[in-house]
Amino acid sequence: MKKLYLLPFAVLLLAGCEDNTESLPTLSDKTYEGLSELSLIYDEAPMVGKSATLSGDVLTFDSKVDFGSFSEALKALPPVPGPGVLPGSPSLSLKLAFAPNKDKYSMAGSGETDFVTYSYLGSLTESKVDFNFYNVRLKDAHMAGRAWKPTPVNLQTGASPFHIVWETSQPGLLEYFDGSIEDAIKLLATLPLIPAYNNTAYMSASQMISSAVQALAFNPDGNLVVTYLQTANGAAQFAQAPLCMLQYLPQGESTVRIYINPTDLVSQILINNTNKPNIPEHPFGKSATRADASDGIGSLLELFTPEELEVILANAAPLLSQGIPMQYTMNSSSMELYLPTEVMMPIIKGIIIPLLSKPEVQQMLIARVEQNVSLQPYLPMIKGLLLALPLIMETTTKAEIGLSLTAI
Repeated sequence: MKKLYLLPFAVLLLAGCEDNTESLPTLSDKTYEGLSELSLIYDEAPMVGKSATLSGDVLTFDSKVDFGSFSEALKALPPVPGPGVLPGSPSLSLKLAFAPNKDKYSMAGSGETDFVTYSYLGSLTESKVDFNFYNVRLKDAHMAGRAWKPTPVNLQTGASPFHIVWETSQPGLLEYFDGSIEDAIKLLATLPLIPAYNNTAYMSASQMISSAVQALAFNPDGNLVVTYLQTANGAAQFAQAPLCMLQYLPQGESTVRIYINPTDLVSQILINNTNKPNIPEHPFGKSATRADASDGIGSLLELFTPEELEVILANAAPLLSQGIPMQYTMNSSSMELYLPTEVMMPIIKGIIIPLLSKPEVQQMLIARVEQNVSLQPYLPMIKGLLLALPLIMETTTKAEIGLSLTAI
């Protein structure tokens, strides 16, 4: 249950210790969003993609994601609720005490939800909201203060940056390969399948993760800080993703919810795409223009019918506002962080199977493999795996996909 404790002394100070609320003009109910209307700070870090709705003396923070601004293939789908400003609260409503402060109204206070405690300072005009959440702290802080990196690849020991568990009710579905489905997927993670260096070489998914992600740090305020290899303007350098792009919320000793800010994620794609460096003010929501950072994704989505896209959205939408439920095991030196079977199965049945069942997708994947000379020894196995994937997915009984991490 949400509780709110106002700080009367702070409000009085902001008001100049003078009660003149009777002379204040009435503010109109309004929704503020976009960088020009809403400046939102979360523990000293800018937070974008949210909206603030004023109704009387209540200010409500939430977000909406319009997938139609992400891809033309999704333009007919309705906006869906996105992540809120505080972990665990898709919508946060604050009853505020407004105080006059020159040409604007000010407010200050502190409060708590079921999951976090916080303080705030803010100001409000007819045209803009400036709001600062500070001293945000998770009530469950047992994951906080730890930093991790992907486990380095070691082919001899089997060490990998990926956590992969895959079981099917019908083993032996693969031709030209004596191992299990899980063995085949782990092998694929080590093969040079991904073009690199302007398509002059290939690297494996394991190599890509190990080299691209330098650190994942769990902050006490609920932010999951990512340090990664940025490739903006043709130069590679380690950079920090926006502090509010990923947030986390522990829920017991083995479950954590991960919240993704789509606006920050699209911005990072734009920054790392030298052909499209311009970041829209508000990629999602009101007055949005199509964020062309994802032409490749858009082309892929066009392979689906509108009915299939609705099913995909129905499976994916709750994960935005409610967070992605992930399982983890953790000790002093290592951590396994992964999507459990109950989360993977709707993704498999609602997204992966329809996609991999399309002949044009299978042909495209096989063509890409055939072009890679270094994969020639594995070509029969990979072709067999690609063609068998729809049946493999249909008969899957357990699937866990995620990251294997080592303490820094």
